[in-house]
Amino acid sequence: MSMILITGATDGIGLETAKQLAGRGHELVLHGRSEKKAQHARDVIQRTAPNAMLHTAHADLADLAAVAHMAHEIAAKLPQLDVLINNAGVYMTERKLSRDGFEMTLAVNHIAHFLLTALLLPLLKKSSEPRVVTVSSIAHTSGRIAFDNLNGERHFDAYQAYASSKLANALFARELARREAWLASNSLHPGVIDTKLLRTGFSAPGDPVAEGARTSVLLASSPEVKGISGKYFDRCTAVSPAPPVEDRHLAQQLWKWTENAVRPWLPG
Repeated sequence: MSMILITGATDGIGLETAKQLAGRGHELVLHGRSEKKAQHARDVIQRTAPNAMLHTAHADLADLAAVAHMAHEIAAKLPQLDVLINNAGVYMTERKLSRDGFEMTLAVNHIAHFLLTALLLPLLKKSSEPRVVTVSSIAHTSGRIAFDNLNGERHFDAYQAYASSKLANALFARELARREAWLASNSLHPGVIDTKLLRTGFSAPGDPVAEGARTSVLLASSPEVKGISGKYFDRCTAVSPAPPVEDRHLAQQLWKWTENAVRPWLPG
């Protein structure tokens, strides 16, 4: 069984993903924005999987120092990490900046997960079959990486900010697969799922969260996708992403920009 860290495991797709993986016998680290939320998620999961091995971790993903602190704590406690599921996400209805001065949508959905992944690579290297699963969205097809407006300083549109953060997720997952060939890195669209994020941003009906967790569970644990990396999945099937995801130059530019953004928290 695998050791799996799930960000945003306290509600929605993240909590359902944790429930399904715990039910399959995997050992989990449940991330929440606060210790109280993470512990509540653990209690909820243990009611359906009483024998599950569950740990908690907490950090506000809008605070990169807190993300780095959490990563160091996890690295100190775990012998290895087999799977990292970059699941947490926000949809901001108005422009706000993170503690570090980045537009909040991009900060939480992309920058924090870039830093967390970078800091946990040594722990993932201890696994015989490491996987990184990044939850993107079909919204990435409407995204645009505008380096002169990544923080919404010229113009802010809530949907565009969300879509662009999801494009950043898909670009990051693809570039990670290129740079770190020893691990499997894939991104996904979970479907249009009835979550708090959907209700906040789209006021639209969605499918049950059990359906939304299926692709994350597949990519995190199934032998069917062993060795598959650099792909984008839509409801458990590898499909072609939007053309910008295939743009290696754009991916490298975004990687460099994000690496510079998180540099104060990187080792060395």
